[in-house]
Amino acid sequence: MINIIRKYGVGLIILLVTAYLISFMLYFTPGGKNQNQDAVSTADGIDGIDGIDKPGENVKKNKNSRLDFLTPQARKPTAEEAEKYPQMTNLPTLYITFDGKLSDIQHGIYKNARYTLVYGDAGIYDQPLMLKGRGNYQWGMPKKPYTLKLAAETSLLGMKSARSWYILGEYIDKTLLRNYLTFKLSAETGLYTLDSRFIDVYFNGKYNGNYFMTESIQIHKNRIDIDPDSEAIFEIEAVYRHGDHSDCVEMIGGNHHIMLAKPTNIDDGLKSENLEKFKDFFKKMQASLSQGYAEYSMYIDVDSFINWYLVNEFCKNYDSGFTSSCYCYIKNGKLYMGPCWDYHTCYGSQIVATCLDPVGFHVKESPWYGILLKDDIFYRRLCNKWTKLRDDGIFDDFIDSIGKMTNYMSESIAENFALWPGALKDSGLRGNKSKYTFDDEIDYLINWVEKRIEWLDAQWYNK
Repeated sequence: MINIIRKYGVGLIILLVTAYLISFMLYFTPGGKNQNQDAVSTADGIDGIDGIDKPGENVKKNKNSRLDFLTPQARKPTAEEAEKYPQMTNLPTLYITFDGKLSDIQHGIYKNARYTLVYGDAGIYDQPLMLKGRGNYQWGMPKKPYTLKLAAETSLLGMKSARSWYILGEYIDKTLLRNYLTFKLSAETGLYTLDSRFIDVYFNGKYNGNYFMTESIQIHKNRIDIDPDSEAIFEIEAVYRHGDHSDCVEMIGGNHHIMLAKPTNIDDGLKSENLEKFKDFFKKMQASLSQGYAEYSMYIDVDSFINWYLVNEFCKNYDSGFTSSCYCYIKNGKLYMGPCWDYHTCYGSQIVATCLDPVGFHVKESPWYGILLKDDIFYRRLCNKWTKLRDDGIFDDFIDSIGKMTNYMSESIAENFALWPGALKDSGLRGNKSKYTFDDEIDYLINWVEKRIEWLDAQWYNK
């Protein structure tokens, strides 16, 4: 080796090192040896794309992880890419390709795929992902929602980098706006809120409609930033929705239970230990609610409890009565409510309980809130928050945004309902009170919201 160096000089060494580095990067780059795209699908979900690191949500990755080599960056397209992947409307367009038909995509089982996301004069091109069906009621709709798992943490459309994303079809919301509007209000109150964007989606070269892309609910430095070894995300649901209560942390009044939602990928011993710790925490937390502000404020983040209640009572979401999709998480020894999730049936869109009527309460007597709202300090802080939001013009902007988003997405909306005319023709969850044109549905939504604001003003404004 020494003789080689003497004969050919240092230049040869530099050349050899450069060649090695190039081969190393190719090995871990899409299309390289480590990226054969053979998916591993199981009944429990993703095992990952073959050869790519599969960190669970509780795994702390080294910043020099080989996944860094796979993170795609937005760039200008080549001429061929621009022709193959045009932006359909003024909204970003997501192209997803995979072997087989869209009907082959199963609920809860990931399938290997690739994606291209274009917007303006830039995009992310031909990258690997995994795709599966998601949702419960919505999965039964003709236009279905999906979960996307990217090969590496990636920033999509300005949202913070992560691997897991949702795309929601919003088939049963004839305005397409209810989730967007509720997320917008949630963020205005100060709650942690999932970032989101509207997009057009193609599967295997065929247009499939307007979709609502959101961040996923997960433990992550860019999402819910908590320690998965000692903290967790929980979902509160009605007991009848689950036969398996193995992950039940606490029962509430016999009709609701607190389920451990995240982390899912955790050592059984640590999980068992944490479940016992969480059970003890929730028992103490619930006992504190009737003992006054000084006591319950040691266990709950009061602002998040107020903000979550205000959002959910305002939109009169049926599930927010602790029926389903009510999330909370423990962070730094306190319980936080949120993030808000699943609002395609609110704002008078469902004939159930009193949810069709813009007058009256729905969430007020739910577990926890039935106690907290009797506390003078909690109730006064709720009224102060509503009053401030009203005085700051947040609800005026809320109504204005309905028209603004309708205009902004007009081309995509027209294309969506040209493809899915049955969504407008369906009586939906409102039965004979449903409307059958997009414009009528928008008018109905605005009218309902205006009446709701008027009624809640009488209850909370300057009280």
